[in-house]
Amino acid sequence: MWLNRFHALCLLTALLCGAACRSVKPLPPDDLSAPGWKVRQGQAVWKTQESEFAGELILATRVDESSVQFIKTPLPIVSGQTKGTQWTIRFFADNRTVIGQGPPPVQVLWLHLPSAVGGASLPKPLQFKTEGSNWELRNAETGESISGFLNP
Repeated sequence: MWLNRFHALCLLTALLCGAACRSVKPLPPDDLSAPGWKVRQGQAVWKTQESEFAGELILATRVDESSVQFIKTPLPIVSGQTKGTQWTIRFFADNRTVIGQGPPPVQVLWLHLPSAVGGASLPKPLQFKTEGSNWELRNAETGESISGFLNP
């Protein structure tokens, strides 16, 4: 009898978790020409353990929202958005979209870049350093980093 209750509880938990995950939808693309957005452009280098990419960076913020786009002309590489407690990140090379609610995971540096540039404190193991107009956001555990500059 205990085993049947355990299996029923596991099934119920799986159904509830599955339904909760499906309720979160990717954020629609931001209209950065809409009022209130502060848009900055620059250059960045994204280093992972496997590779390194250089490209154009577009970072936009407004109250309770952010948008970051990393482009290697003419192709987008990464696009990330936050709105309130929701977030979406798209990796175009492997056609992968990850969505969530709450604080973005530290493994997704791109979603922490707007906060870091804005001077907010970051969760460990993330580190943000500036030197003049240059900056670097690094995950101290994985070694992944984004470095670059933004025009004012």
